Amino acid sequence: VNAIDKSSSIYDIEWLQRFRYDDESRLQKLKKTEVRPLHAIRNDGPPLWYSTPESKTDLGSLYPDEGMAKYNASDSLMHVDYNSIIQDDGQTLQEGLFRLLHSVFRDGVAIVSNMPFSHHHHHSEESTTSNNDASQLTQALETMSEDDLPVSKVAKAMSGGALSHKSLYGNTHHVRVGEQNYNNLAFTTSALPMQQDLAYYESPPGVKFIHCAMNGRAVSGGEITLIDAMAAAHRLRELWPASFETLTQCPATFINQRDGASMTYPRPHIALSEEESQEINAVYWSPPQEGPVCLPPGQAERYHEAYADFERLLNGGEGDDDELCRYAHEYTWERKLRPGEMLVFNNRRMLHGRRGFSVVEGASFEDRQRHLVACFTDI
Repeated sequence: VNAIDKSSSIYDIEWLQRFRYDDESRLQKLKKTEVRPLHAIRNDGPPLWYSTPESKTDLGSLYPDEGMAKYNASDSLMHVDYNSIIQDDGQTLQEGLFRLLHSVFRDGVAIVSNMPFSHHHHHSEESTTSNNDASQLTQALETMSEDDLPVSKVAKAMSGGALSHKSLYGNTHHVRVGEQNYNNLAFTTSALPMQQDLAYYESPPGVKFIHCAMNGRAVSGGEITLIDAMAAAHRLRELWPASFETLTQCPATFINQRDGASMTYPRPHIALSEEESQEINAVYWSPPQEGPVCLPPGQAERYHEAYADFERLLNGGEGDDDELCRYAHEYTWERKLRPGEMLVFNNRRMLHGRRGFSVVEGASFEDRQRHLVACFTDI
């Protein structure tokens, strides 16, 4: 390439083709990077993208020995075995780590299976032994150093060595049945609507990890729910463009006010790129952590109307009698985590919730345990 000042530079032809900026090239780039309903997880089957010729080409090139990476038939998510990521000596295995990173990048979420320090139910009549095992596991998890926790090992492997956002809940935090002195709805048995964690930060966490160590047979409910917020915002743009535009312009108020913390951050619910395509870059949505908006009266009315539209798209409603609610029903993934599984998802793209749960009275110590260990990393 010859410059005006008569200097010359040499560039790799593949690099030049990769970063072409003519109209057709930018359109092709947008088609590859934009998250649409085609790419979203669903309640009945994998993302529709998996049935396209493009998926077979892309996945076949990444996993040539298999033809393509296969999702799990029982829940339509990609599963990656813990032992394919972390060796017995704690070292990281690059092939398994790549599978996990690529799955979360592509689908927004994946499951790590066969996590150590997990309690699987015993079917013998020796309930005392089972109760002792569950009690010992609880004690081990609570006293284990951060570096030894399986959730930390995977998270640090993904992030390059560091966890994030420790100021409120610590680098890792435990969610158990019977929590006392809780300061977050997640530590109760109540249902949680679709939400993003720590939206009141200027830079919310990039990835969340939830290791299910115990989930007893006497625990009724507590299913995890997920929906792809970026794909949902794309659908809102198609169905209700006025509501979409309002949510890109009007700042919501994200707050966390409790003992030891007072945090407020205003931002619109939907963020767009500054490029001509105005691609959806991020969605910020967390009803339990939203305060009163500070908008002029007319703008406030439009905001609340648009908010209600997006709420139906994300959480549905009774009867599911309109297109927004039907979308929520079709694209909400729901399943109870099993002991030994860890859910890993993009906190900037996916919203997560939980069905309410209860514990049967009189059940054994083993059967009434629900113990999750969680942490965050940056992207």
